Amino acid sequence: MTPQGRERKKRVCQKLWHEETTTVPQLCIYKGVLALLKEYVMVFQGSQTLVHKLHDRQLELFLAFLACFMKNEHITQLSPRALGEMVLEDAMLLPSREVYVGQEADTIRSQNPNHALLMPFLADVRKAYTTTAVYLQKKLPLASPTLTALSALDPLLRGHSQATIQLKRLSGMLGHLLPAGHDVHRELLLFNVDLSIPSFKEGDSMVEWWGTVFDKPDKYPTLSALVKCCLSIFHGPRVESSFSLMNNVIDQRSGNMNVSTFNAIQTVKYTLQSRKKTAVELFRREDAKFGEVDRTLCKNINSAAATYTHQQKKNQKEKQQQQSKYGSQASGSAQQTKRQTAEEEKRARLRHVAKQRKRAMETLVQAKRRRRQTP
Repeated sequence: MTPQGRERKKRVCQKLWHEETTTVPQLCIYKGVLALLKEYVMVFQGSQTLVHKLHDRQLELFLAFLACFMKNEHITQLSPRALGEMVLEDAMLLPSREVYVGQEADTIRSQNPNHALLMPFLADVRKAYTTTAVYLQKKLPLASPTLTALSALDPLLRGHSQATIQLKRLSGMLGHLLPAGHDVHRELLLFNVDLSIPSFKEGDSMVEWWGTVFDKPDKYPTLSALVKCCLSIFHGPRVESSFSLMNNVIDQRSGNMNVSTFNAIQTVKYTLQSRKKTAVELFRREDAKFGEVDRTLCKNINSAAATYTHQQKKNQKEKQQQQSKYGSQASGSAQQTKRQTAEEEKRARLRHVAKQRKRAMETLVQAKRRRRQTP
């Protein structure tokens, strides 16, 4: 085993055999709490369009997570913006013995209420909860006006005045994508009270329901364009599908590509496919000699090599810093290979010396024999 492997084995044995009392409750917390986060992720990994549910699901996730360690009266009456700006104070937290730790860990806690490791363990749990809550406050756009407006796409909200207000706000955000010369506000007012549109039932497909509105292009031209733009928003971390789309760029062999590089390639390919043009057709000039040149494109092409070289140097510098930090210029496997090579070279030298010694002895014996034969 490499030195890193031996250290890893030592840590595993330490956690399993010597610190089992704290390791098992920690795993129980992961099983209980991470299920909340996983449920949120799995909802948006499906194939259904759920962009109108993003804001509600994020709010539900954050409230469910806060309820694990905070008093409910401090969070249930707050608005999404207030939740995002809330400062966590000790008076708002539940007592350590009431913090949610999962069913199995709670059983261990009730069976060993006076265990010496219980209170330090619960203190670490509260610290982990508060740290994660602050992180979620920064990452979840709870007060995003865009996500709030997208919630108005839910067919269940049709007929409510707030749906008209939010859809009007959404049309202002996407005004550059809508056809000109139409009164979108008037369309929204008619849409909200149109009795010819069928009712929506829980469980029906939202896309199919909006298709009944799309079938009336003369009545709702601007609204149809607005909803089509919103329903095409990508909201799931379906990385596998995006890589499948890139089969003509990325081969089956494993490669080393930065996320930013992949994101740029994916954006370019999606743009070309959506416009149904090749790169040559998109940037083609009618007059190659006197036609206007895209200066931004030329600047990006000229700076691409410099940017790549700068990033390579930065990566090399970070690698050297990591190596100096851990006091090694090579990994454990490389050190082991180096030692094996040195041992093989040593054995080769010993064989060569033995062979030379043997040859010298044979030469000496032959010389003695010739002297004895000489009269």
